[in-house]
Amino acid sequence: MNQEHAYVNYFYKKYEGRVAIGVGYDQNLSEIYPFVFENTDGKSIGIVALGVYTDENINYVHIYHIGTFKNNLGNGSQILQELCLQADKYQIILSLSPMFMPNGKNKPMSSEHLRSWYGGFGFRGNSRFKRSPADMVIEAPSCQLSPET
Repeated sequence: MNQEHAYVNYFYKKYEGRVAIGVGYDQNLSEIYPFVFENTDGKSIGIVALGVYTDENINYVHIYHIGTFKNNLGNGSQILQELCLQADKYQIILSLSPMFMPNGKNKPMSSEHLRSWYGGFGFRGNSRFKRSPADMVIEAPSCQLSPET
């Protein structure tokens, strides 16, 4: 098992809550692992979906989805901080495609704000953001007006 699969396996074993999502495989037929994320008190705060893919002989763990059950409480930041902390421990590259998913209740986050929020965690790029352990950010992100995705 490579480090990327070990990383996904860590979260899939740690958080036993499962979520049915519309797609269980991406376009390259890589399996996607959705789970309910819990805070340190064991309270369910959101949903995460991860999968391993290879591009130009480099393995990545792609974050297909991060969603919180209650917005504007810092739960999205808490989830992403844990994903990044473990990525650094496993020495793996994370990737994602930043996109706001409206919930019908909260004001949509602008693309610039979303890019800034992910950038605060060390993600860089255009349509697909990537974060390697070398990009580790020590301080909290500066853009936290509406931190949920």
